Amino acid sequence: MFNRFIFKVAYRYFFARSSKTIVNRINRFAFIMIVVSACSLLVVLSAFSGLKDFGLLYTNSFDPDYKVIPEVGKHFILDSSSVERVPSLSGVSNSSLVLEEKVLLSNPLNSRAIVLKGLDSNHFLNQKLNDLSLVGVYDVRDKDNIYLGASIASDLDVVLSEDFSVNATLPSLRNFSLLNPSPFSSLSFQIQGIYQISGDIENKYAFTSLSSLSSLSKLPKNNFSSIEILVDEDFSIETLENDLDKILPVDFIIVSKEELNPALYKMLNTENFAVYLIFCLVVIIAVFNLVGSLTIMMVEKTNDLKILNALGAKKGSFKNIFLSLGVIVSLFGSLVGCLLGSVFVLAQASSPFVYVPGTNLPYPVILSFQNLFVVFLTVSLIGFIASFWTTRNLSKRFLD
Repeated sequence: MFNRFIFKVAYRYFFARSSKTIVNRINRFAFIMIVVSACSLLVVLSAFSGLKDFGLLYTNSFDPDYKVIPEVGKHFILDSSSVERVPSLSGVSNSSLVLEEKVLLSNPLNSRAIVLKGLDSNHFLNQKLNDLSLVGVYDVRDKDNIYLGASIASDLDVVLSEDFSVNATLPSLRNFSLLNPSPFSSLSFQIQGIYQISGDIENKYAFTSLSSLSSLSKLPKNNFSSIEILVDEDFSIETLENDLDKILPVDFIIVSKEELNPALYKMLNTENFAVYLIFCLVVIIAVFNLVGSLTIMMVEKTNDLKILNALGAKKGSFKNIFLSLGVIVSLFGSLVGCLLGSVFVLAQASSPFVYVPGTNLPYPVILSFQNLFVVFLTVSLIGFIASFWTTRNLSKRFLD
């Protein structure tokens, strides 16, 4: 059992200077290695958190917080009163109706399959797309105009001019008849402009007005693919579900931002976990110094322990003394390492001194309580396990 006597002796062994110079140096080196490993683990996790947020910056600005889609089928069919109620959902800062179709864009030079999104005049992307403009000006009020991503424009060899347009084609049986036997619907779009954000987005999406895409797909104007939503601080998913139950005539699914990009988030989380495991190995290697330090301390203090045993101390308590010493070194080393790592991360965040190689971009870092807790717990736990393993047979090895 741990008691005051055990902790007092362990505390004295930790803070008192040893009479043996080599033992003193080994103890200091073990402590320093734990500090360095904790500091390194925190800095790496903070740097990866910064890179993760930086990588998601453009995706997060492009994707809505939540997307409402029909559980069955591709479209909602809403009456005029339901359409009017969509922008006034509770706890929502912006909610817009969207029509989305896979189309083939073609011109005399090339062709390319993309996803064409039809936006209403209230959509949050209207202003953002204009801010991302590489060439031209995006205006959702213009009919039969299309706004292309830079990668799509490059593949189509687009040249912006008054007579340069692209033809959009998609499968549609709504206008199929004996007079028109083609199962496709086509519409010519004037290129309004080109935006640039990130390769994955600009390689996939083009934008037009909701009415233009309805005309292309031959769908009634009350058909929509989804409702895209940005939320307020007082947002409640339960309240949103209740409001949507009153508006939507069919069952629906609410998809979060993470669920819209499952592969991306899974990749980032897997990389984060892999980095964590690699640096756990670094911590384990550093803790070997603690194992050596405890072993030498047990050898050096054998005579002292025999004297304590003669004075009435139980042999079973001696193991706990050195176990407590290992725990103190681990906890104190973890704490100091976290403090030093926090100082480094905060300094980089406020006054950058490390830059991405070949650029003037400061290396992004984020200090979070979660990373601090993970580092402190990891280093302390590994130190405890190593101390327990080292001291498990103390009485048999040194005192018999």
